[in-house]
Amino acid sequence: MSEFDSRQHLETLIQHYAYGTISSEQLTELEALLKSDQVARDRFLSEMNLHSTLDDLAILRDMSDSTAIFTERLEAPQPSQPQRSKFHALLALLLACLVIAVSFSTLLQPPQKQRGAKITGLSGSLQLTGDGGRVSRDVNVGDELTGGTIEGMTPESWFELTFDDGSTISISGHSMLTYADNGQKELHLKSGSFSANVTKQSPGKPMLVHTRSALFEVLGTRLNVDADLSSSTLTVSEGTVRAIRRSDGKTVEVPANHRVVATVERELKPERLPDSVDRWASQLYQGPVATYGKWFAGTEEEPATLWAIPYTVDRETGHNMTIYTAGIGVSTGDNPPVVLPPHAQLRVRGRLDRPNHVFFGLTLRETNGDFAGRFQRVLSAENFSGGEFEVMLNLDDYELDPSLEFMKEKLPVGPGKLIVESVWCHTLFDQVGLAITSVEINP
Repeated sequence: MSEFDSRQHLETLIQHYAYGTISSEQLTELEALLKSDQVARDRFLSEMNLHSTLDDLAILRDMSDSTAIFTERLEAPQPSQPQRSKFHALLALLLACLVIAVSFSTLLQPPQKQRGAKITGLSGSLQLTGDGGRVSRDVNVGDELTGGTIEGMTPESWFELTFDDGSTISISGHSMLTYADNGQKELHLKSGSFSANVTKQSPGKPMLVHTRSALFEVLGTRLNVDADLSSSTLTVSEGTVRAIRRSDGKTVEVPANHRVVATVERELKPERLPDSVDRWASQLYQGPVATYGKWFAGTEEEPATLWAIPYTVDRETGHNMTIYTAGIGVSTGDNPPVVLPPHAQLRVRGRLDRPNHVFFGLTLRETNGDFAGRFQRVLSAENFSGGEFEVMLNLDDYELDPSLEFMKEKLPVGPGKLIVESVWCHTLFDQVGLAITSVEINP
């Protein structure tokens, strides 16, 4: 039996036990597994939420009474006498193992200290919520963090964190990620895009990535996750990731070069990554999907519009800077990856209330999911007359965002042949009514 099949079989036994439908033979098999396999015991305790149950039972006061109460609370049909004996034996075994483990860990080990991680890259507007709920925008490369929530405030945001075992995680764009490492790395992606390059983890302590719709267990791999309120898309570049849909507990293994979408609307089934495409067009008429800005539906006379919204950056000089930004996700969710041909052109349509400098940008990633930088083209106010505009932008004219100069040597020299994560545009300081109606990428 393969490792995956063995895990699935264990899950089946645990589910039968939890619902009181386990047979005598299955109970004997489960008991043997729990006696011999620490990973199986950990999984059983996790699934049954045994820790919280034991708190209610006051196990340290009366072991035998606790066992009886625990059995009564399973809300399952009463088993026959021989099977009931096995139930009691199994429960006593688990309770004894837990008490012994807790006692030894208390006596022989110091309290486990939360492990730190180091910021190894960042740019754009970010906000960190750390210990005690303290909120800070003053985060720098080299800072050591023990946990917290990092939020990218605009489409231009990027953040990378490296754990002490060499594993790296990063967010890009308008995303929110909570992280901690208490001997097991645990991440909660509230929304947006997340990527990771995970070194080999202990089999009993995989990295856990939580979203609203799924749980992903990672032992060592490269992956990307895009999450919103109702779905999560997992893309695996290397290794294998276990995906569990929260709504029904269904589980699948996702191998390299595959992805899976966890949502109630479709089957949880790994699919091979689709071939990349070299052209793309925004579809704002379908709604504010993967957008950053204020979206307005179209009418018979006007197309759907995405208006730039403000974000104010605190500066050390005390003179704050406000950025007015609109952005659209490109290679996100279950869309095919859009790879830029070397001499591609971008056509952007929109409007301005009055002439102003406009920054047109691309956030890019490598084919393995790694951050590949942001490149931008700045058009001066002379290119706009106020009102509606249409501009053609040559990829050859795009340059690296100046805020990424510190890591220039690690990034590609240009945007060609890279995957487009998002397109965005912004103005600085003043509200000039910047809005986007369509963006196209053509070879």
